[in-house]
Amino acid sequence: MAKRNEPVRKSVKDTLEDLLAGHREAAFSGPESALKYLRRTFDGQASLPNAVKAVAYDLSADAQAQCGQWEACTESVKLTLGYLSDLEAAFPHEYRRMLEGLSCFERGIQAHSELGDFHGALELCERAITLGLGAHYSAKRDSLDWAR
Repeated sequence: MAKRNEPVRKSVKDTLEDLLAGHREAAFSGPESALKYLRRTFDGQASLPNAVKAVAYDLSADAQAQCGQWEACTESVKLTLGYLSDLEAAFPHEYRRMLEGLSCFERGIQAHSELGDFHGALELCERAITLGLGAHYSAKRDSLDWAR
């Protein structure tokens, strides 16, 4: 009997690197191409690690904001935030740097503001402040303080 080939199992880091490389190439043609690549990735990768999903949804939120797809952007931001603990668990030593590189807070605040959901924008400001992501989130919060 022939020995069965074992399936190739990539590490979470390798899967993330593949996603980022594919996204860079697709994004070169614009945010629509980036979204198409990310949709194909989600459709074709049923077992995408949750930490990689966090980054993929963050990239989706950024591209959706560039395309003015505000409702979709807020959904992608929500999904990104839901996977942050998985991102931290998979990349404990790189988590802080990765967190600071995410665009979900900026894009989420923008999307909520575009949709007139200023309370949602304020909540994202508060969360970013709690995570220590920079004083500019305090300034954004202060500029939205009238919505309280």
